[in-house]
Amino acid sequence: MLFLKRRGLILMAVFFFIFVLAAPALYFVYGPLISGNTPFYYALSPGQTTYDVAMALQAKGYLHHPRYFFWLGRLTGYSYRLHVGYYSFQPRDSAWQVLRKMAYGEVDKNNITLVDGWTAAQVLQVVTSDPRLQHSPILLSPRTLCVALGLPPDASLEGMFWPDSYAIYPGYSDLSLLQRAHRIMENNLKVLWIGRSPNLPYRTAYDALIMASLVQKETASTIERHLMAGVLINRLNKGMRLQVDPTVIYALGSDYSGHLRHDDLKVNSPYNTYRYKGLPPTPIALPSLDALMAALHPTMTDYLYFVARGDGLHTFSATLTEQNAAVQQYLKNTQ
Repeated sequence: MLFLKRRGLILMAVFFFIFVLAAPALYFVYGPLISGNTPFYYALSPGQTTYDVAMALQAKGYLHHPRYFFWLGRLTGYSYRLHVGYYSFQPRDSAWQVLRKMAYGEVDKNNITLVDGWTAAQVLQVVTSDPRLQHSPILLSPRTLCVALGLPPDASLEGMFWPDSYAIYPGYSDLSLLQRAHRIMENNLKVLWIGRSPNLPYRTAYDALIMASLVQKETASTIERHLMAGVLINRLNKGMRLQVDPTVIYALGSDYSGHLRHDDLKVNSPYNTYRYKGLPPTPIALPSLDALMAALHPTMTDYLYFVARGDGLHTFSATLTEQNAAVQQYLKNTQ
């Protein structure tokens, strides 16, 4: 009996010491690590390790023993599968949750979207007014911004940014965002230009960018864009004026009333494709990938004319007689 009693006491002591040791460990793993009321943001760069994260957490006062965090990452295997990105760790997130987020690439979803069809002025207005971004004085001057983007000081910013949603994080600047969007546009345009269809009337990739912006603004239909590009190319090849309404609207700027009038078509601007032949001097908006593909891979037909049908699509015609008939049909449908 005495032996059994001693054995029971020993087992109780063992369990007690295991509990004393295990409870803090379990609390460290699953208990709240991120304290306070605000998230902790961390940018995990290529080559950084769990140790780097642990030191950042220690610097913020969340960790007193970084080695515990380091070994937790090793034991769970999360240290070997960290994903580069920007993370927000929420109040009361545990050490295990912090590591798991990085191992599964659960990056912060804060973003800013640059929309295809926007002008450069609209892009700048959005990024310079967003309170989540750090604002650089470089953006106050178009010339200094052009230089920061690697463009000539007197270059146009129209069409220079890739339309997309861009992830941001605290401390990210509006200049960094624009540099990133411009770099992606340059790289994508370069690749698309190399794979273009033959016999296009463009001297440079920039000409294709201009055409893509016209196609972008002329029709919102992805079905029609390749056809629309073909019509505009036919006009260029024949020396005809492009006569694209959005170029007139762009030329009018703040004077545009919301409806094009006959007198508006007489505005004296190099962007007015009713007065001047050829492409306008710069893009008039951010073109989408679809519009760029249309400009570089147009559907070639004998069409020279088009008129809106009133349902978002257009009627295309090869002759002026067909075009006049289509216009009359449109007027009849809208009465």
